[in-house]
Amino acid sequence: MNPGIHPGLSMSEYLGLEAASASIIKRILGECPRAAWSESWLNPRRSVNNNGASDRGTICHAILLEGSEDCLVAIDPRDHPAEKTGNVPDGWTNKSIRAARDEARAAGKIPILLDDHASIMNMVSATWEFLQTVKDTEPAIWAMFQPDGGSSEETVVWQDGQTLCKMRTDRWSADRGVICDYKTTERSVEPSSWGRSQLIGMGYYLSAAWYRRGAMAATGVQPDYVFLAQEVNPPYLCSLVGVEPAMLEAGAHMIEQGLMQWERCVESGQWPAYPNRVCYPETPAYMLAQWEAAEIREIEEHGMPADRAKKEKPGQWLSRAEIEAGAI
Repeated sequence: MNPGIHPGLSMSEYLGLEAASASIIKRILGECPRAAWSESWLNPRRSVNNNGASDRGTICHAILLEGSEDCLVAIDPRDHPAEKTGNVPDGWTNKSIRAARDEARAAGKIPILLDDHASIMNMVSATWEFLQTVKDTEPAIWAMFQPDGGSSEETVVWQDGQTLCKMRTDRWSADRGVICDYKTTERSVEPSSWGRSQLIGMGYYLSAAWYRRGAMAATGVQPDYVFLAQEVNPPYLCSLVGVEPAMLEAGAHMIEQGLMQWERCVESGQWPAYPNRVCYPETPAYMLAQWEAAEIREIEEHGMPADRAKKEKPGQWLSRAEIEAGAI
C-alpha cells in the first residue's frame, strides 16, 4: 500500500498490511527480535484474527468511534434452552448457544451475550456523558468527538528509512492537531494509577511517540496525544491522560533504536531469541529499600540477638541503642 492516509480500511485489512507497527517495535525492544518477527507478516504462520480477549474493547471502539454495531451479534440465552431440561444456559454452556457463537465467528462477527451487550451500551453511554463534561475544561477533546470534529479508525502508512510503517488512529481531530486513543481496562483509570500500570507498564507512551511520528510523516503536523481511559466495570469511570514531553522524547529515541534493530534483522535474516545461558535479573532498588526498612522496624520493635547462632535463652537481645553503640 502506498504511503498516505487511508480511511475506510477494515481492521483485518489493516492487520494484513506488510508494514511495521508500534506493537512490533515494542516487542523487539521489550522482548526480542524473534518475538517481533513472530508478530510480523514475515511469519508464514501468523494469525491476523482479532477475536478473543479484546472483544469488549473492539465492540466499544466500533460503537463509540464509528457509531456502528455491525461488528457484533447479540445472542439471547433464552433462545437456546437445553435440549433435555429446557434450562436457559448460563453463558456458553450448551451445544445450541455454542453453535450460535461459532456461527457468528464464522461470519466475521463478534458473538456477545445479551446481558454483556447491555453492559457495553452502558459503558458507551458513560463515555459520552464524560465527554460532555470536558466541553469547558478540554474544549479540543470535546470538539474532536463532535460529528464533524474529527475522523475515526484511519489507517496511516509511511516510509521510515528502509521500513514501511503503519498505524491506525482511534480518533483524529479535523485540524490534525490531536489524536485521542481510547483504552478500556479492568483496572483503575485514576490518572496516576493508570499512568503507572498502563502508560508506563504497557508501553503506551511509546505508542504515542509512534503515532506522532506517523502523523508528522503523513501531514507535516505533529499532534498532541491523549488517552481516553475507561473502566469496564460499573460505574464505567473515565479519565483523560496525556504524555509529558520527557516521556515522548524517550519513546522517540526508543523507536529509533527499535527500527535500527528491525532493519538489521531484516537485512541479515537473523532473528535472535532470548539468551541460551543463565541470566541474573538485577535486584530492584525499591526491593532492597523495602527489606532494609523492614529490618530497621524489626530491630526497633524487638532488638536483635548478640549472636543469633549462639542464642539459646530468651532475653539475649541487643537494643537499637546498643547496636549503634558498637555492641555488635
